[in-house]
Parts: sequence; C-alpha cells; structure tokens
Amino acid sequence: MFKRCRALLFPLTFLMMAPVAHAGVSPYLPLKLNATFELEVERLVSLTGYPALKKPYHIATMVQYLDQVKESHPQLHARINRYIKRYKKPHGITHLETELRVSSSTEKTLPNSRGRSTDSSYYAEFSGFWQPSKYFIANIGGGYDKNEKFLPFGNYLSFGVEEFQVDVGYREHWLSPLQDSSMLLSTQALPMLGVTFSNVTPLTDWDIMYELGFGELAEVDGIMFDGEATTGKPGFLTMHLSSKFTDWWTFSASRTMQFGGGGRGKVGLSDIWDAIIDPVNSDNCGGNTDLQDCNEELGNQQAALASRFDLSWQNNPYSIIVEIAGEDTNDYKAYKLGNKTYTLGLFLPYLSERESLNITAQYAEDRWYTHHLYNQGYSNEGHKMGHWWGDEKISDDTIGAKILGFKYTRDLDIGGRLSAEYNTIENVNSEDVSPNTYERGHYLQLDYHWQYSGQFLGLHLYAGKDVNGESFSSLAVSRQW
Repeated sequence: MFKRCRALLFPLTFLMMAPVAHAGVSPYLPLKLNATFELEVERLVSLTGYPALKKPYHIATMVQYLDQVKESHPQLHARINRYIKRYKKPHGITHLETELRVSSSTEKTLPNSRGRSTDSSYYAEFSGFWQPSKYFIANIGGGYDKNEKFLPFGNYLSFGVEEFQVDVGYREHWLSPLQDSSMLLSTQALPMLGVTFSNVTPLTDWDIMYELGFGELAEVDGIMFDGEATTGKPGFLTMHLSSKFTDWWTFSASRTMQFGGGGRGKVGLSDIWDAIIDPVNSDNCGGNTDLQDCNEELGNQQAALASRFDLSWQNNPYSIIVEIAGEDTNDYKAYKLGNKTYTLGLFLPYLSERESLNITAQYAEDRWYTHHLYNQGYSNEGHKMGHWWGDEKISDDTIGAKILGFKYTRDLDIGGRLSAEYNTIENVNSEDVSPNTYERGHYLQLDYHWQYSGQFLGLHLYAGKDVNGESFSSLAVSRQW
C-alpha cells in the first residue's frame, strides 16, 4: 500500500533540495495527553479564531496566534508559552506520565484513550522528539499497560517544509473541531501505520489548511468477498480541508475511506480517485448505479462538514460548533449524506475568570461504524475509530443514538484544577430495528489536578451506569513530569 504512495513523495524531495528559503516542519501539541494544558489551547483557539478544525495542532502556527492574547490574557499567554518551551530545543522528553488504577468488576473502555480500559491497574506513557534540522523531526512515544502491551502512538518521522509536511509512522488524527468526540476519526482507537501530508501554516488569505493521509489498519477477520469471510489489513484514507471565511467563521470538510483488505485484494490510486469523485458508482452497488456487482465495491466511506463560529458578547468570548456527518450516501446521490449525525456544540472558554463550560448535543442516525463488507465495522485493534459512543453498543448493531454532554472546569482557590464531565447516551433507532435492548447510559468523569513539589498530580474518577444497565466505577491517581 505504501508503494502506491511513493510517487507522492517525489515532489517533496525536489522541494527540499531547491535553494529557496522555506520555514521547516513543526512538532505538534499534545492530543489527549494533558487535559490541563489542552484546555488552555482550546481557550486560545476560541479567543483568536485559530483556523484549524482538526487536531493535533502545529506548534509553529499556534505560536503565531499566541501573541494575540499577550496583552488581553497574560496568564493564558504565560501558561502556554511556558509549556511550549520544552519544544524549543534540539531534543527532549515532552511528556511522561504514570498511573495507578483500581476498578469495579465491570470493564469499560476509557473514552478517547487509544483503546485502554478500566481493568489496567497500572499504565505509563511518554513522548519526545529529536530535531537535528528544521526540515526533520524524529518523534517517539507510546504507552505501556499492565497487560504487557505496548501502545504504539506518537512514533513517526516528520520532514518537509511549512507548506508541505510529511509524517510517516503512527501519527494520530482528530477530524473535528469538537473537544470531547469526533465522529470520523479520534483517539478512541490506536492510530494506524501511515503517511500524512499537511501544511504547517495557513495558505493564502483564506487561511487554508489541508491534510491527506494513507494508512493500513490492523489485521481483521470478517472482510467479506464473494460471500466468504476473509482475513486481511484494510487500507484507510483521510482527507481534510478547511478555510477561514471571516474573522469569526471557519469551515471544513473531512472524509475517510476504509477499503480493500483480505479477499478484496489490493486497491490502486485510480480506484481510490474514482471512489472520491463518484462514491455512488464506486461504492454503492445496486439501484440505478453503474455498479451492480457488489464484489467490486471499494469499501466504506464517511464524510463531515463542520463550522466553528468564534464570537463575543459583551466581551465574553464563546464558540459555537455545528457539524453534519454522514455514513455513506443517500438515495444513490453523491451530494447527499446518508445516515447523518447532527452535532451542536457550545464552548465558553471563560464562564468566569477561572471557569469554562463545554456543551455538546448530538443525534446519530442508524448504521454508524458498521458495514456489510467489514464484519468488525469501522474499527482498528478492536475499537471504533470515531466517537467513543461506538464502543458503547454491540459491535455490529446498526442502532443510532442521542448523546448529550457537559464539561465544567474550575481553577480552585487552594490551587489545582477540578473538572467534571457528564454524558448521557440513549441508543435509539431511526429506521432499523435493533435486536438488542439498551437503557439510557450515564457517564461521569471527575478529574482533579494539582502541583506538589514540582510534580503534577492527578486524581481521576470514571463512574456511571452504561447503556447495558451495568454500573461501573474506576479510580486512578496519576503523576506527570
């Protein structure tokens, strides 16, 4: 699969050899590794209208927007500036954390935690880098849990220039402006091995940001071909494009494609291109399409359109997020999203000087994260790659959901930060009938972070009653360096 991408690397080689002066590549800010710092980053995004609607964020571009809040929000400026100093050297460890956990007998997957579960009594993770040149960065990272399983994330090479950065390895993707979930691609599952092309700094006066990635998922059973289940490694494509139309409105379009693998064989770039420009006749067999042989279907596609509005009322900033995502097409028409998910988000970065509030409401129609060609659905290493709700239903169940989430954060007078996040899920059918019975699920996360003797400590509670009616609880203590 990577051989098919080799031709795409040649333009970069010549670009790097040219005698034109270019800024180099950029490391990324942490993604679901440091909740305290990442809230500060989201505050900066809301205040400045940072033009990216995907993560992880490039540090080089974030630094440019950081100067905009130096006078208006000096504490925010100081906190972010102090953190990113660890990247302003040739090499170093940027993140190191250990965790001890005790849990009830009910095992639960931790949201947005790369497939980790509550039954892991101890866990450690780290990330670091080596940058010998402004055109090259070697990133290292990963996690290790009590099951003696190494989690390969954050291991990739970055090279290129600011207009065209290439990341090769286990680089993560989050294709949504939302903080708590992403329908298309998130950190719910481990990242795949792949190559990603993106720009570091926005292009043109429209602040265009792009991302194109090719990857290979882990080996799975149940890839259907000619009526038989086969085993193999599906390919995976990610596409993202965003533009800032006004000072307060940023719009993006994202798309993912799961294809090939097992008996379905190899897929060429021409096949992928045909599926991009004509998803109906390449990916929807039957009906009035040109594709009548379902064995010739390419795979499984998703798409999302998102807008973030960064506004202010009486000097109180807030961001509104609207996203419509679709699983496949509707009525055999390429311009219609099928099996839609509607999302509305509200982020108040400063409910008061010490408080923030994030609210998300979502309605997902049927058939998300399932597909007739892939018995294990839209997953990698056994976990759904999008919204964490995907792991809160039986894997092959086509049922949809209503999801409502609140997250409140406050800096305490005694020092430290307390955050409380509550989510409720009701699995519901929009068209299909589910063979399974679910209850309304309730999920609570409490996190307290504080500093002691130069160390950053954390206390974490995850508890509730899930959609299967089973109560669960898990308590962890963590230490960051």
